[in-house]
Amino acid sequence: MIATTHRQTRAKRRHAQSFENLVQAGLAVIGQRGLYETTVEHITEAADVGKGTFYAHFDSKEDLISHLVRQGVDELISATAAQPRADSTRAGRLAGLILGQLQALGRRRDLVVLLHQVRGLLIRQPEARHRLRQEYRRYVRFLMGECRRVLEVPSLSHADARTLACAIAGFVAGTLSFEMLMRGNRGNVLSLARPVNAFADGVVARYVPSRSPANGHGGGGDS
Repeated sequence: MIATTHRQTRAKRRHAQSFENLVQAGLAVIGQRGLYETTVEHITEAADVGKGTFYAHFDSKEDLISHLVRQGVDELISATAAQPRADSTRAGRLAGLILGQLQALGRRRDLVVLLHQVRGLLIRQPEARHRLRQEYRRYVRFLMGECRRVLEVPSLSHADARTLACAIAGFVAGTLSFEMLMRGNRGNVLSLARPVNAFADGVVARYVPSRSPANGHGGGGDS
């Protein structure tokens, strides 16, 4: 009985390890070759496993890609949850949110490549790949909630919140893409603080209602 339990435990460990090896290999190979050029054979070769092992974990390359995108979105959301919330101004909190996303994604060139190429795939095939599209929608919904929270405007309409969330996602992904294009991996995310602050100031001016003079204050929505 004990020997059987040990064998089952070893088998579970091997199964979990082969899964993790495939995930890491898939991300690395896609980061090097690109989404379109990567095949299951490339991934299994990098993970040093057979195709049978791949299909024991994933139904297809797209299934693995869906897992990688979901994992990437989880990482971006977790990075925000781990941020300190010390800034007392709306613009400061929004800038902190954006810089946190830039820092989390900036550490992961492979994830930048993956998310960028999957977005292109979804734009080309708008009716396909429902699971992948749902992950991007989940990220946008997360940013919508964060915008309402940091701006202290819970009544921000769905349309405005979604537009703002998409603008932030585009700011983060687009800025990092061009930083990588211009500087390779030498870009410093903290050097982006000034444009991020300017972006945040503009958002506050546009989306946060000005205080009423009847409350004894002048204009300006930040506090």
